Amino acid sequence: MKFLLGNAMSQAALAATFSLATLVASSAHAVGFRTDDPLKAFLGREYPLGDDYFIAGNADTFIFRCVLTRQKDGVDGLALSEISIWGNRTGPWEIFRRDEAAGFVYVETRHLADTACLEACRSREFLASGQCQWKRGWPK
Repeated sequence: MKFLLGNAMSQAALAATFSLATLVASSAHAVGFRTDDPLKAFLGREYPLGDDYFIAGNADTFIFRCVLTRQKDGVDGLALSEISIWGNRTGPWEIFRRDEAAGFVYVETRHLADTACLEACRSREFLASGQCQWKRGWPK
């Protein structure tokens, strides 16, 4: 009986370890994601997004961008977001750090305390042309 109970506990421990390893690996994959084009990666869902954004398909929505600086934000890079999850106008944002060797590296999802840097673009504009004409401030 001890052998069977020990074996069942070993299987449970093994399953728990495997689940934890899978979770850690998927988190590490998201954080280690590198891209030359963060906007394309964000809109194309090329990495596991941090929140439930409404950017799948070609439904039009507003995309937000903030250019980040080390002095002000603690990181040189870009913050990207989308209007459907903004209840209080602070985010969340997908944060990409500028990396000399790889373009940009995904860092995390978080809110920004200061959104004075906000620029907006329509997703249909990017999907049609591959570019955004960013307009400063909250969209009208």
